[in-house]
Amino acid sequence: MDITKKETTSVIITIDKLCNILSRNMMEDSEFIKILPVVAKICIKLHPLYHSNKVFLSLFEHVTQLLSAFKSVPVSPTSRLKLLSLLEQFESSLFKNTRFHIYLYNCTARDLPVNIRYVQSVTELPLYSKMPDSIPQFQENSPDFSVLVYSGRLQKKELAHANFCFQVEEIVDSVGAMIADLKNLDYYTHDRLYLEAKLESLKRRSDIRILLAGSSYTMCGLFEEQMPLPARNVAIDAQDLYYTLKTIRTALAYNPNITHCIISFAYYFWGYDLSLSTSIYQYKRITEVNYPVFKDKHNFPGNPDDDTQIFLKSVTPLKKHLFSFEVLANQYVENAKKRFEDSHYFSYPRMDSEILKHDDITNRERAQKRAASHNKFFKYASTVQENQKLFADFLEEMNNRGVEIILYVPPVTEYYRNSINPDLISDFYACMEPLQEKYRFKLIDLFNSTYFKNDEFYDYDHLNDLGAIKLGKILVQALSL
Repeated sequence: MDITKKETTSVIITIDKLCNILSRNMMEDSEFIKILPVVAKICIKLHPLYHSNKVFLSLFEHVTQLLSAFKSVPVSPTSRLKLLSLLEQFESSLFKNTRFHIYLYNCTARDLPVNIRYVQSVTELPLYSKMPDSIPQFQENSPDFSVLVYSGRLQKKELAHANFCFQVEEIVDSVGAMIADLKNLDYYTHDRLYLEAKLESLKRRSDIRILLAGSSYTMCGLFEEQMPLPARNVAIDAQDLYYTLKTIRTALAYNPNITHCIISFAYYFWGYDLSLSTSIYQYKRITEVNYPVFKDKHNFPGNPDDDTQIFLKSVTPLKKHLFSFEVLANQYVENAKKRFEDSHYFSYPRMDSEILKHDDITNRERAQKRAASHNKFFKYASTVQENQKLFADFLEEMNNRGVEIILYVPPVTEYYRNSINPDLISDFYACMEPLQEKYRFKLIDLFNSTYFKNDEFYDYDHLNDLGAIKLGKILVQALSL
């Protein structure tokens, strides 16, 4: 079935509107449930036209699954993100082999970040020109599409002479909103850019000799500048063993001069697989942080390319195609990454302590909840076995390379310590001791250390900056330097 130019235009406008609605940051489940049947009706209507489009079929299947489940099961945020991603991919598929011509009325090209990659021409129309005569691409027999960008007010009959219409103020406002969003990077984008910046800097910093890696215990607890040789902290929040090793190997590929590596290794690390987690927080650590950096999904069951959150989701697909939002965003991102290269994860001193803010009963309850989230990990026997094999291979590789490995079990508060299941500790050593017999590495267990005081912890198992300085001194002494 041939699809007319008018039909294609209508579909693009419709999908653009849906993307604009679904990208609202504060959309509630109740709002989404109301709009989902509307999306479904549109998909049913489009099916005869686009049943041979693979992206549309994926979109259709996803909407069908959501529609059949939402009455009994709450719609997850990941499902909404995937719907938005599939809508954008479908609309982008309609742009293939499509040429656009922009016509400016009562404004100039200086006002717009035109994307010359996809826009064939930009024409400034004389004021009071006749629209039908000035926009030839509007005609149905023309393969090209016309875009009218105007300032001021035009009547509907004048706007009807272009396939797509935007007020220039709308585009300018979108640029401003985009820059504002980028200045306040969301948590996951921040961590992705931070990790990318730290790793990429190693291509230029051949003087780096010490790598600080692991999860948030290293991210919060060690300062690069406290190390006796040039160091790079590549640890980020919630990182598991698999992605920690992935990070270290990437760092060594970028800078083979690294001679020492300090890694935080909590008791629960053996049974922790970020890619198999069912929480939205850890799900996003895969789709929005690790997968975009490493292009490695590990055991993640879905397709991260589909589930990864759309960059600049507040800008509709058509706007991205016609105007250089992504170019401007990438310029800003590169500037942000330059700031991250030599910085600590927290750009401000962390001197507070949650423990000092609460009474003894509250501290015990909160620490118990935190510890309970870690006590469960050793029940995942297959993950423990996989991580043992992964780490043994890693240690053998590092021994062959001559890279000194120092593992440390991070210090914790007495509240957290008293809530940990003792079996977690014995299981930890049952995994670690055979490796200690076979490979060269140091293990420093600070779990029971009384050297760290409550006012040196930010929360129940993370140090603040005061504690981090003390931890750094201990680990510097352990280095063979």
